Amino acid sequence: MRIRIATTAWLLITLATIGAAYGAEIAGNYSGRYRCRDWNTLDLRIEDHGGGRLSAVFTFAVPAGASGSYSMTGQYDERAGRFQLVPQRWIGRPPQGFQMVGMTGRFDPSTRRLTGKIDTVFCFQFELAGEGGAPLAPLPAASAPAVGNRDYATDPVQNGIEYWDASMAAPAGTPRESEPIDDVIDWLRKEKFSCLGTERVRWDPSGTKGTAGQKVDTRARFVIECDGECRGMRYAPWTQAQVYHFDRRQPVPVMQMKGIWFGGTVVKWVFTRPPGGTPPDVYIHQWSATGFDSGPGCKAPRSGTRETAGSDTTPNAPAAPPSRRAPVPGTNTSPMPRMR
Repeated sequence: MRIRIATTAWLLITLATIGAAYGAEIAGNYSGRYRCRDWNTLDLRIEDHGGGRLSAVFTFAVPAGASGSYSMTGQYDERAGRFQLVPQRWIGRPPQGFQMVGMTGRFDPSTRRLTGKIDTVFCFQFELAGEGGAPLAPLPAASAPAVGNRDYATDPVQNGIEYWDASMAAPAGTPRESEPIDDVIDWLRKEKFSCLGTERVRWDPSGTKGTAGQKVDTRARFVIECDGECRGMRYAPWTQAQVYHFDRRQPVPVMQMKGIWFGGTVVKWVFTRPPGGTPPDVYIHQWSATGFDSGPGCKAPRSGTRETAGSDTTPNAPAAPPSRRAPVPGTNTSPMPRMR
């Protein structure tokens, strides 16, 4: 009887030790690269706290031979081999012009590789090799890692996202059964999202740079609506929230963001356009699956009934471009006044 009890206890201890070791496999030091326009060097140290809970330190190179580091926390699904790390706070003084970013990816225990995507709309994949694992293949000479990504993070003219909506894809004058924004509103309503409100972009006196500020508490979708001459306009959301862009799968730009801070994560929007002409009217509509509908908002009013958003009008200012919207049924669209 004693032998059986001792044997059973030994088996339980052995299995627990093996399970703990297997669950902690992702822990360790990793080195490699991540891509934000250019490839950049990265060192990552992961600690496994059990129960799928992780902590990490993200260290990257910056110009002049310095480096920046910040702490992260996250989750690891051992069965699926998937993990996610969310930035928490800077370690030491943060380097000027850089933002913390999150990571979502997979861990391969056979090669001790981490691969996945940096969680921001401006960056792409990462690949890291762990200690004792297979080294990464070298990049082609033209793709060698750069030092830092400050230029990418501070130059929305070159690196922002070019505005596109479905009306641009059709030949000029082609009638549409509905406006692109109406199609997106219908899609969001079917997804059980509610309108939280709208922020209007304000342009500077030159009409080449516009800004707007918002905040995401948990998870929200942001819809960009542009009315006027929108070609050539670019936009960029500067935020520490996790960002997913629906790209051209929706007829107007839609981004989903997930906040990482208690009390909300700030989103600063920057819009740029070529000089000349009158800036378009741009609205950013915020939708949420957890909030209460604020009313009939989340769609811009027709152009021609207000000044261009945030622009400084002057007597010699160029005429505003015609609205791309279909007239509201029952309204008088003639330039002549109605006869009584």
